[in-house]
Amino acid sequence: MKNSKKWTALVLAAMMAASFTSCGGNSGSTGSTGGDASSAAASSEGSSEGSSEGSSEGGSEAVEAEELTLPLSEDTVTLTYFINTDGNASIVKTDYNDNEFFQELEKRTNVHIDWQMNSPADFQTNFNLMIASNQMTDIIYGAQYYTDGMDAGIDDGYFMDLTDLIPKYMPNYSALRNSEDRIRVATMTDSGRLPGVYLILTEPQGPWMGLQIRKDWLDKVGMDVPVTFDDWTNVLTAFKDQLGVYAPLSLNGNGFTDLGRAMMSGFNVDYTWQLTGDGSVAYGPSLDGWREYITQMHDWYAAGLIDPDFMSANSFMVDMTMVITGKTGAWCSMYTMPSLYESSSEDKEMNIVPVASPRKQAGDEIHIRMKTNDIGNPTAISANCKNPEIALKWLDYLYSEEGAMLANYGVEGDTYTLNDSGEPVFTDKVLNNPDYSFSQAQASFLCPPSSIPNHYDWTRELGSVPEKDVASYDVWGSVKDDWIMPSLSLTSDEAVERAGIMTDIQTYAQEQTTAMITGIQDVETYWDTYVETMKSMNLDRAVEITQAAYDRYLNR
Repeated sequence: MKNSKKWTALVLAAMMAASFTSCGGNSGSTGSTGGDASSAAASSEGSSEGSSEGSSEGGSEAVEAEELTLPLSEDTVTLTYFINTDGNASIVKTDYNDNEFFQELEKRTNVHIDWQMNSPADFQTNFNLMIASNQMTDIIYGAQYYTDGMDAGIDDGYFMDLTDLIPKYMPNYSALRNSEDRIRVATMTDSGRLPGVYLILTEPQGPWMGLQIRKDWLDKVGMDVPVTFDDWTNVLTAFKDQLGVYAPLSLNGNGFTDLGRAMMSGFNVDYTWQLTGDGSVAYGPSLDGWREYITQMHDWYAAGLIDPDFMSANSFMVDMTMVITGKTGAWCSMYTMPSLYESSSEDKEMNIVPVASPRKQAGDEIHIRMKTNDIGNPTAISANCKNPEIALKWLDYLYSEEGAMLANYGVEGDTYTLNDSGEPVFTDKVLNNPDYSFSQAQASFLCPPSSIPNHYDWTRELGSVPEKDVASYDVWGSVKDDWIMPSLSLTSDEAVERAGIMTDIQTYAQEQTTAMITGIQDVETYWDTYVETMKSMNLDRAVEITQAAYDRYLNR
């Protein structure tokens, strides 16, 4: 079985290397369903099969947990770790062992980590190559990227089944994942297995990405913050005609893979799998709402209101140079960015505010946005790991009160102090470091967000964020996210079949979306052909597979 998996992984790696830039890294190509990449944590994705008979999670005899004591071993234990590097950390650190948090963690646990660090752009390709070569590290971030799903990764001999091991060696993590039913459900497969260890947020994090606009420009043209698409047409036209703005609106992800769902949410449509009004599963780019979205974007593109080079803007966030040089007036970005844009621009009047996604009519109900998250992606333990109990205990420490404080805030008296209420407050070493930005300082002295599972206090990000930018959560979260697809588990056979269908469909949908926005194809005359072509590529079967997985999710 492994030989065939190696061949599949090699082919996928080659495909990823060739297509990552043009495809924008769409998570749908992995065979997983649902989720966003969060500033603190990307929501969990994956597909799986198998059973968990006789496990403690399956309801049989409970496993007695071992007490966590430090150090974890009298002799230093070395573990290897495949990781996706944090963008801020990679600017200032090329090895996490240079990070002060990991240095302190090694002192406390007597566990040394040899890091195999990967940039976000190379991560999935390198993950597939690791599978193909069977050169597995002890700890592996991103288990959901295994082609056939996480249960298949266990059955194929790559990942360790943690169903009985987590309750025994991770009492802190187990208590947290069982504290909320939604977290318990999201961190297991349909079969009841525990395939990995998930980052768990101390409190849910709302949408951290959404639309932003130049409020100072709105004031100059005498307009209010736009609400409807008609309002937006008037505002963008004023930016172009009255202020001479090069690109009144910038689109992310080629106008397709927009994590913030900036303009598509107003049509209640997503760029990937989603739910509809009757609770059924659908592929967003095949719905009539997608036609409406494309039509609106085409009208704006034809009028010169959208960046003419949007099709090459495959980043998940607006190009910073476009913002700080005044070439664009509205875009999608993270809530932490406006203050950086403003301080980096020579235009000292720049005033950026969050704005809700537009509606067709004022008062329309929206069901699509970046979803609120409780957890991050899963980290697996390799089936070849010689010290799984040490690896799990090392991770579990980061879910203890002491370990989580170290991960989130560092060492008391150095990177934080306690205020009169007993709450941690960062010192100037983090808040006002002369060499690093606030985000870079967190990534240099603390546990970087996203890739290392821990009990993550995402609110630490708010330490240097102005109040007007923190308000982004309320603005973007003012609409519902109940049509966003939850993280589903597919069986191995389902994952293989659906991936075989959707790889080509997703490429086709993205290419034709660009063609219709730019006018190469007339959306009015081409739409039916576009949908029928996807159906001829077996879209209905992919919907059937995804619906079955969603039905199982509801019954977990």
